Amino acid sequence: MENLYRTHIEVRGYELDSFGHVNHANYLNYLEFARWKMLEEEGVTIEVFRKWDRFPVIAAIEIQYLKPTFMGDTLTVETRLVDYKRSSMHLEQNILKGDVKVTTAKIRSVIVSGEGRPAELPEELGKKWRRLLGRE
Repeated sequence: MENLYRTHIEVRGYELDSFGHVNHANYLNYLEFARWKMLEEEGVTIEVFRKWDRFPVIAAIEIQYLKPTFMGDTLTVETRLVDYKRSSMHLEQNILKGDVKVTTAKIRSVIVSGEGRPAELPEELGKKWRRLLGRE
């Protein structure tokens, strides 16, 4: 299986700032949406996380805004798992407008229990990540 997930998003008018381009905060929403779509494609929904009593929480995001985007633009968010450890995942995401990269991000997500305490990555999710990274 390819370790690259693509999610398409159309820019909506209410996401614009006073200059007429997408407000920087909306890119975080695009990235979050794409990460959940990646998980869903792997069969991992919020209900599955509830069953495991384990949840991904963003610990760090490094984001670079390269080019503006505007209302009506169709964007593609590419999401790729880079690595995972016992209780964390590292992802890279790019937002493209056509073939032009407009935003890049590096994300570190940690796993916590329903009580908000650090927890190990569920084994079922670890198996999926090993497969994606070619470690099986």
